[in-house]
Amino acid sequence: MPYALPMSYVLHLWRHPVPVSSNDAQGMLRDLRQQLSFNPDPAASVLMQAIAAGLPGDGEPGNDWTEPPEPDPFALVQSLSPAVAELQVVLPVIEHVARQLGWVIFDPQSGEVHTPSGQVMGPKGSVAAVADVPVLPELDTSPSARSRWVQQSLEPLFTPRGWRKLRGEFWFRKKLPVGEALVYSDMVRDTLHHGVWIRLALPSHLQSALDSDGGPAFRVSLQHFAQTHRLPFTYLEPPALFQKQAGGVTYELPMGSAASAATRRDELAALYDSAVLDWLNQLHSLEDVDRWANRVPDEECPFVGLRQRSDYRLLNYHPDLLVAAAVNAPDFEQRALERYALYEADAFGRGLLPPMRELLAVCGLHF
Repeated sequence: MPYALPMSYVLHLWRHPVPVSSNDAQGMLRDLRQQLSFNPDPAASVLMQAIAAGLPGDGEPGNDWTEPPEPDPFALVQSLSPAVAELQVVLPVIEHVARQLGWVIFDPQSGEVHTPSGQVMGPKGSVAAVADVPVLPELDTSPSARSRWVQQSLEPLFTPRGWRKLRGEFWFRKKLPVGEALVYSDMVRDTLHHGVWIRLALPSHLQSALDSDGGPAFRVSLQHFAQTHRLPFTYLEPPALFQKQAGGVTYELPMGSAASAATRRDELAALYDSAVLDWLNQLHSLEDVDRWANRVPDEECPFVGLRQRSDYRLLNYHPDLLVAAAVNAPDFEQRALERYALYEADAFGRGLLPPMRELLAVCGLHF
């Protein structure tokens, strides 16, 4: 990682958000250092223990560090000070463990950023590695050709990360510890209907709550990640907040020519490579999903429809309640009762009570 040996050395590590450049990492570091978690996070101790276990045991443990690493469970940034003389030994261990456990590494000496996906970005930046698919004349005349071209271009971002390329309306699929993630795309005239959602792997006693499409599913807000990471993302209308089917269309991307297809490819490549795919890899348990769905502030929620409110403020699917029941969250019953009362007080919502009663009955609540 370093290209010159300073008198002292420091690395900064955090779990999210994942920066898209060295400058972005510097800004995130400043922001995260000003914040504290109100609840202790055991991940810091797990990180330090894994690093200690990965170091060779043929010397004194204290020789690896200028300051012995101490996990701070309330800090969003963990800082390490490896001994300059031991950098060649210590840095590969830190990088390996950080990738395994989903931590970002920022090296202020070199300006390099190491993301959990294994991407390394220097001060001059990094470009998403898309496939060099030839631009054929038919891209200006054939919507289906534009769709296939974008999928083929994005494939190098997905398949090395364990995603499987599919045919039809699903472009890519990956098994996760929490279920499966799916990238949906359907070309409708000159518009690419595009979305990402997560189907949960629920405990056996909740399986009957799933519909034939594997929902209720969480719809990932690509707009949220674009705003968080300051990335361009063009779509024709806001994400739909009311959809009857799990896996419904989330974003409509204008793609009426070869030039617009190239722009959509570049926007999606940056968004997936720099943010979305790394975040999905950090979902190790249903508790992680519950945290993002139910425990973070509204502005940090990465799912479509759970916190946003508009004229369609009532939804006929409730993945947030389902995952809270799956992890036996102490506030599940309170959340469910509040949701039920909200629907019961609304003329439109009362028509959605029967499927809600069925779902809550599976979760152990009967009305």
